[in-house]
Amino acid sequence: EVNRIDIRYGSASVLQAADLSILGGGIHLLVGRNGAGKSSLLRAMAGLQALQGGSIVLNGRDVHGMPSAERAQALAFVASTPPRTSQLRVVEVLNLAASNAERVSEVLAQYGDLAWAQQRMDALSDGQAQRVMFARAVLQGTPWIFMDEPTAFLDVPSRRAFWTRAVEVARQGTTLVLATHDYEQLAGEIQPSSVHLIEAKNIVALDPRETPSQWTERMER
Repeated sequence: EVNRIDIRYGSASVLQAADLSILGGGIHLLVGRNGAGKSSLLRAMAGLQALQGGSIVLNGRDVHGMPSAERAQALAFVASTPPRTSQLRVVEVLNLAASNAERVSEVLAQYGDLAWAQQRMDALSDGQAQRVMFARAVLQGTPWIFMDEPTAFLDVPSRRAFWTRAVEVARQGTTLVLATHDYEQLAGEIQPSSVHLIEAKNIVALDPRETPSQWTERMER
């Protein structure tokens, strides 16, 4: 529950008295033009972006008031740019997040490639590293996953594979909230539970039953 939040960078206002309500379950999309504030909103919802006003509540708890350990159990966050500076091996990165270490190999095989297990993160391509971070979020075992432009570095086959996996994760009961431009790939796969357009420092609910092309048309008005 996003309650009348303000987000500013210096004197520049990104969101102003903005509200948003998302029910748990399914896939929820945040769409909008570049610079509209999608990433800022998503980071704020994950407790990683300071607010200048308002509050964000998840499961009855103020996200920004949660201790980091509690927040790590409540939600996972995947940034738009994967961490490529880490000298940790892929398997080490996954083990750090895994609530069940026995699933690490299984999930890496599903979301990436077992051949990457002993490679260092800084030896992977951006697209490979992003797939590892999605696997890491799944292994964290949280009821909510927030993802910022998760397909930005993926090639076309990997984008299709990502959306297939995202639909599977949602159907297994995890709530996915995604800031993305790549929503056309969802057509025919699953109807999002909600779609919200970020524009003019505000958040506007769109009809999730409409087609991705209709959402784009609304954005272009």
